[in-house]
Amino acid sequence: MKRITGLLLVGAAMLLSGVVTVPAEVSEADQTALRAQYVKKVLVFRKSFRVLGRLDVNADGSVTGNPKPGFWSMDGACQVQDLEFRQDSITVKCAKLWANVKDDGQLHYFPASAALKGKTDYPQSVDVVFRTAKEEMSANNFKERLNQIFLREGESLLTATPAPIVAYIQKMAIEPDIDPSGGKPFDGTPPKAISTPSPDLSREAALVGQAGKEGFVALVDKEGRASVMAFTHILQYGLEETTMEAVKGWKFQPAMKDGQPVAVRMAMEVEYKRPNSK
Repeated sequence: MKRITGLLLVGAAMLLSGVVTVPAEVSEADQTALRAQYVKKVLVFRKSFRVLGRLDVNADGSVTGNPKPGFWSMDGACQVQDLEFRQDSITVKCAKLWANVKDDGQLHYFPASAALKGKTDYPQSVDVVFRTAKEEMSANNFKERLNQIFLREGESLLTATPAPIVAYIQKMAIEPDIDPSGGKPFDGTPPKAISTPSPDLSREAALVGQAGKEGFVALVDKEGRASVMAFTHILQYGLEETTMEAVKGWKFQPAMKDGQPVAVRMAMEVEYKRPNSK
């Protein structure tokens, strides 16, 4: 009797310490089916969260805590490495992927580990933890939970992409009033810059040493306020979001035509320099 009691106490201690994995209330057949469907699969987040190695997802699809919004190009997708089934949770263990919109206008993914080149202060993996009730959960139940956080099978990734990047991927026609490729020019007086400070590199771009010029088409309204309409050249690593925020603070004398201020679209660029470079 003492031996049985001792074994029970040891078993309880192992459970509390996390040494023993208690099987989830998901049938073995469903576990096998889910692994076959999702392992090595690329999943695109509906909403990205910045610099997090773990997301705890509640039954209603909300995320525990108060995570900060992430850069879509940095935190928007991951590749499933494994599924871990426990009694009160199912964890989707993923490698973080970074997105790159190349000159072909298509989206390409590559591992964060490759981009970081050995740097360790940015998560290269993420665990998405779905809390489950004690009752049995089927594969279909879990897929519905998964679809609260990730895009559904066949759902367009454009639904989760910031509008300026969508425009670039879709190659939507942009007809700026001042054509960057030498088309018909605006026949009034173009905007004159008052204050256009260059933004600093994003943390992610600094990590990988990214720098260069990012091209975009901006709208300068009648009050001289500017906003990014679409990108013509993207540097990635969160710099599109950084550019968008910086341009909102730029000030111009508005364009003039027939003696009146008018809104125009025009080609612009911002240059990002590596720290300590001239």
